[in-house]
Amino acid sequence: MNFLTRFLSKYSRRNLLQATIVIIMVVLSLGCSKKPVVVGTWENTSVRELIEFKADNSGVIQGKNLEPLGFTWKETAKDSYNLSVNFQGQQKILKGFVQNDTLILENEAGKETYRKRPID
Repeated sequence: MNFLTRFLSKYSRRNLLQATIVIIMVVLSLGCSKKPVVVGTWENTSVRELIEFKADNSGVIQGKNLEPLGFTWKETAKDSYNLSVNFQGQQKILKGFVQNDTLILENEAGKETYRKRPID
């Protein structure tokens, strides 16, 4: 009887440990695999301009009749971002945030609003 009690006790602990490990792995994989909401292509709501955020923290701004501008970005808080743009030899920093499916980019000159393009 003692043997059976110890066996069941150890078996239950092992199952509990295995279940805990599986749950932790699932939670980590779901949490780590989610890409930021900003990744994708956004269209300016007032002028012909596209901005693309790539998953590798790079991006491109494409305006009508202008050379594409490359940038790097980082998430500073949930749904808030800093963009570092090399414009005419100078580093310009844009601050942005996503709210209600709208991207708003701001700097000292003002702000621009973008809507995310649907994935083709």
